[in-house]
Amino acid sequence: MELTSMIESSNDLFSTTGDLLAFQRALLDGELFSDARSLELLTERRNRLRNIPILRYGLGTMFFKVGRLMSLGRRPVTLVGHSGVTGTWLFHCPELDLHVVGTVDQTKGQAIPFRFMARCLGVWRT
Repeated sequence: MELTSMIESSNDLFSTTGDLLAFQRALLDGELFSDARSLELLTERRNRLRNIPILRYGLGTMFFKVGRLMSLGRRPVTLVGHSGVTGTWLFHCPELDLHVVGTVDQTKGQAIPFRFMARCLGVWRT
């Protein structure tokens, strides 16, 4: 896997959506870590946030439950991944084998990815 545009500066990481997707696919395919349990440890559900019941955290991983209300009455699905402070997101939906990656490049845009992903799933599933 070649990540061509990852640049680190001031403790921030910059990348393209294509590189993020390549990273996620390599992670899910077991190409990044020699220990087979690494992916299991990253995606193991650890806790639920009291004020956000549809969001859980693993070891560096978010679990976002897209329920019937957010997905226009369709069966609930889970998105596994993470979002960043500038509204960047990288999630995988295991039930649909769908990758969702994007950015809004806004520091006040942390909630935007979750609404947008729910809309995308609604369109994808029609």
